[in-house]
Amino acid sequence: MRYPKEILESAIEEYKPVKVLLLFSGGHDSMVSSHVCANILDELKIDYAVYHGDTSIGIPETQEYVKEVCALFKWKLFIRKPPNLDYEELVKKYGFPGPTSTSHQICYRFLKERALRSFVTHECKSAPYKRENVLLLTGIRKQESRIRMGYIDQSQKEGSRVWSNPIFWWSTEKCEKYMSEQNLPRNPVKDKICISGECLCGAFADRGEYLEIKESYPHVAKRIDELHEIAKEHGHPWPWSSGPNEWYKNNPPNQLNMFMCVGCETKRQET
Repeated sequence: MRYPKEILESAIEEYKPVKVLLLFSGGHDSMVSSHVCANILDELKIDYAVYHGDTSIGIPETQEYVKEVCALFKWKLFIRKPPNLDYEELVKKYGFPGPTSTSHQICYRFLKERALRSFVTHECKSAPYKRENVLLLTGIRKQESRIRMGYIDQSQKEGSRVWSNPIFWWSTEKCEKYMSEQNLPRNPVKDKICISGECLCGAFADRGEYLEIKESYPHVAKRIDELHEIAKEHGHPWPWSSGPNEWYKNNPPNQLNMFMCVGCETKRQET
């Protein structure tokens, strides 16, 4: 087990980044990670900035929370949207993503990865495509989920991007204690519906999540409903948090027109 400062200093020493970015999604883990890393970087006298991805299908209040936090701590903030296909275009082309790792990877690639990669390549380095490293600090923790148990606390390099997880070994209890002791602002979206709300692509979601969104943020549920109508107009009838496999299993092709507006519920899968 290593401490955040050790993990961060090790990454800086090994990769000598030209820029350091705190990846702040609006979740409480990324809040803690950003605050911890900012303090360490201030101590080391290393410049940094905050990066937030606008997925084009998030709860607006979460992005407002990110802006307010950055203003409070005087952190320079960059917000970037998908450079090619946004969520509506993805829904038109493919329909709502289903509860599969492939669907999640597609959403991640188009809604998050491409915007970040473009920002790193064209805005963080002294010249596009120059061989300079940019350090990306995340709030990923080993304890957070079974999937993330496979992550490591060592830095990982992908082209110019170096990923590092300084609070990797922190428990949920330690994060909550840190937020309380440091009096860090809490995201009301996270406290209300137990997710950060930064990305509502629907991959690995379930109908219960939609109902929670509808109760607390009806304007967002309305947007999801509008997107469902758009999806159906383009030949993709399955509802948010479902997916084509589930839909066609329950609705054979010869019954498609009959059941065009019928929704189905899917079982939550751990993210």
